[in-house]
Amino acid sequence: MNTLILNPESARRLLVILFGIIIATLFDSGSVFAQLEEKTIRSDNKQLFFIDPMVFYSKEKSKARLDVYMEIPLENLQFKRNYTSKKYDADISYTVLIKNFAGEVVENETMTDFVSTSKEEQKGLEGSAKFIVREYYLNPGKYDLEVTLSDANTKKELVLKDKIEVVDFVNERISFSNIMLISNMSNENGKKVITPLVNRNVDNLKEFYVFFEVYNARNEDVVNNFSYEITDKQENVVERGNFTYTLLPGINKCFEKIKSNNLVYGDYILDVKDNATGELLAEKKFVNKMSGFPVNAKDLNLMIDQLIYIATDEQLRKIENAKTTEDKQKNFIEFWKGKDPSPNTSKNELMIEYYRRIQTADERYSHFIDGWKTDMGMVYIMFGEADQIERYPFQENTKPYEVWYYYGANKEFVFVDESGFGDYRLTTPIWDVDRHRIRN
Repeated sequence: MNTLILNPESARRLLVILFGIIIATLFDSGSVFAQLEEKTIRSDNKQLFFIDPMVFYSKEKSKARLDVYMEIPLENLQFKRNYTSKKYDADISYTVLIKNFAGEVVENETMTDFVSTSKEEQKGLEGSAKFIVREYYLNPGKYDLEVTLSDANTKKELVLKDKIEVVDFVNERISFSNIMLISNMSNENGKKVITPLVNRNVDNLKEFYVFFEVYNARNEDVVNNFSYEITDKQENVVERGNFTYTLLPGINKCFEKIKSNNLVYGDYILDVKDNATGELLAEKKFVNKMSGFPVNAKDLNLMIDQLIYIATDEQLRKIENAKTTEDKQKNFIEFWKGKDPSPNTSKNELMIEYYRRIQTADERYSHFIDGWKTDMGMVYIMFGEADQIERYPFQENTKPYEVWYYYGANKEFVFVDESGFGDYRLTTPIWDVDRHRIRN
């Protein structure tokens, strides 16, 4: 087999081309949308970092082990040029403070760290993160956890708090660790490689995994049946399932795949129970908050209206005619999931880019109406940045006009300012595949 070796710049260009092909295919299904260009997409979630503390059984001095997972999105940090190493460095410090139920400090640890990236890596910070895991050994009981992270370059600081309960694993016949959420799992050389969801946001994932340990305190194998339920904020059960394990004495590591088709925007709780006793053995709180998703019904309705350039009439009617806001949310999410170029990741790049273009159209082309409703805004949203623009603002006996050229799509658009107040209109309307105007 021949092996193709690409230098970093060629590899980057190839990825951009492949991304464009995927996006173009999605946009060409049932409409006339051109290829969306791959761009650096900034995350809508600017929280400095995330934590997910989890308690596991440990043989260390008969204590439990608290693993404090930290995720620091690199795009949220400020990098400065290091002229000595020719790298870009971000300096961070973090403090982990643990107090028992009496308010006494049992752990207080402060550390410094840094992230060093190349100039090329600076172009791809979005989606990259630094993961940190700290271990602490605790006796059974309840604790308060406080983690502080500081960015030395921006002086930004964030404090995150959580409550920890350490169970007595030794004296329980069957007990569970805390649950870890996993966005992706694969096997490499016989070992499982996982990507933890430290931010506990399943986002637009069609499925995700959970990992937990089950501890059997007996000296013999035990067969146990367990069930799980996912409930929403209104305590409605949206997902449920069962699993059976033959538990060996000691520690049993378990992975389960969870479907998320019925999870709309909101907060959720995953509960695991023993079917024989009904005992609640473990629970995990998590959220589904898609990047760029509306925070209220008014925003949702606006974002649905803005689908006019990418959705068919039938798709729009399905979303708009939903009986409840929750159904609208679900249909909206389903629409974008169907166009997700990378369904196994936690972000829908196409959706983020689409609403980024709408925001840019509002910034550039708004006058009497919102920019996304203008002809220039429409063309920009559908086709992106023009390859070339010819502007003719002052021509004798001719009204101001512009010509936008898209060489890759073999298209050009002519806009004329009929009123003289910057209201540029297309001379020829854009038609969809059914020969309907995209917008009247």
